[in-house]
Order: sequence, then C-alpha cells, then structure tokens
Amino acid sequence: MLILYLAVLITALYWVIRILLPEMTKPNSFDSSQSRRPDKSIEKNEPDESTEKLETLLIEKNKNVSLLQTELRILHVQVRAFDKVKILLDEEIHRLREENRMFRSELGLPAAEPKENSIT
Repeated sequence: MLILYLAVLITALYWVIRILLPEMTKPNSFDSSQSRRPDKSIEKNEPDESTEKLETLLIEKNKNVSLLQTELRILHVQVRAFDKVKILLDEEIHRLREENRMFRSELGLPAAEPKENSIT
C-alpha cells in the first residue's frame, strides 16, 4: 500500500513540475501593436492609462511569479523529503531480503525466486 502511495506521489510531483516549470520559464509575449506611443497632448510627467495598466499588470505578474517560486521551493523540499524516505525504504527492503535469504539458507530451504512484478 505504501509503495502504491509513493508511486502516486511521484507521478503527481512529476506532472506538477512538468506543468509549472514551463510556465515559469515561458517568456512574456508583448504585442508590438500595443506598444506605447508618445502622445503630444499629454505631459511627460503624467503617466497615461496604458502605462498604468501595464504597471498594474506587471505588479500582478510579479506576485504570480513570487507565488510560483514559493510553490516550487516547497515542492523541491517535498521531493527531497520523498527521496530520503524512498532511500530508507529501499535500504529496508534490501536488508529484509538479505535476512530472508540467510534464514532460508539456515533452514535448508531453496532460495526464493523473484517475482516478475516485484520492485527491484
């Protein structure tokens, strides 16, 4: 049951990383037709509406990026913790197989044959 849970967790982490990583590294596309054009009627000290919209959009995007970075850090910590647990479980499986092999040899039983769908 634990192995099934770990497999589901690994699959979920894989898909989260596969979805989030491209979103974080994707360059922002900027339409050249929407670029700022100087308006002679507006003073240069006053920001125009498009500049204000772009600034608010930039602030919103920066918040989103910081949230995604935080989520990625948390995910990275979880993956490291998962890897530690996986290593411990692999060591325990190896130890138990060795003990099983030793007990079988002491009792004079034939060595256990590995199953086809066992985890190595």
